[in-house]
This record gives sequence, C-alpha cells and structure tokens, in this order.
Amino acid sequence: MNEDQKQSGPQDLPSTFSQLVIMIATSALQQLGQVPDPSGQRGEIHLDGAQGMIDILEALSVKTKGNLEEGEKKILDESLTMLRMQYVEIAKTQGRGPAPTGGAEKPNASEPAPEATPAQDEEPIQKPTDSGESKTRYRKSYG
Repeated sequence: MNEDQKQSGPQDLPSTFSQLVIMIATSALQQLGQVPDPSGQRGEIHLDGAQGMIDILEALSVKTKGNLEEGEKKILDESLTMLRMQYVEIAKTQGRGPAPTGGAEKPNASEPAPEATPAQDEEPIQKPTDSGESKTRYRKSYG
C-alpha cells in the first residue's frame, strides 16, 4: 500500500457516493431496457428489478437526509425523479400501472368492488353474518 492510498479519507467520499448513486441508477436504467445490450439491441425490461433499484436509491435518500453536500443531494434527487418518471412511462406501455407507493390505495367509492372468483385450488367455506345469513368465502388449499 503506497502513501496515496493511505491518505485517502473523507475528502474522497463525495465522489464515491456520487459514483454509487450513478451505478445504481444505471442498473435501474438497464432493468428498464434503456441501456442497449452488447449487440446494440434494446435491453429487456424487468420492472421488478428496476423497482428494486429505485427502492435502494430511496432508502439512500432517507438514510442520508441532512448529511449530503449540495452536489450529492442534487445527483440523488435528479436520479430518483428521472427513474420514477421512466418507470411510470414504461409500466404504462407494458400494461402495468405504476408501482404501489407504500400506502394502500383507497378504492373509488362510486365503483363497486370486484367480486372475487375462486381459483381451482380454493374451496368455499361458510361464514355466518349478523343477519343469520351465510356468505360463501374462499380458503386457499395447498395440498
């Protein structure tokens, strides 16, 4: 180990942090099919993988809040904004809506809730209601 390697310290961290953000953002872009593969063709789209990379950047943003220099914060915020917008656009073209955002979506009160249909490996069970009527519910069987 030479003297240059021994003297690396906190002054090297901003570039390392920025490189980490760029590396994760690039991985997300690859998962979104925005980076061509080695043959020059458009890459495959893996929305779940892209969502995982975006989640990692969001965790970094939360965990480093108040501890970043202005340039680091700007790179992180702009990367997250760009990736989220691309994710939503690609998810729409793939026939999937945007990924859930932590909270449960509230159903629209004007629309009735869709009726659940049993799968082949589910069996109906009876559950009595307050009025004495029985409602059919379904339980998944794994055997």
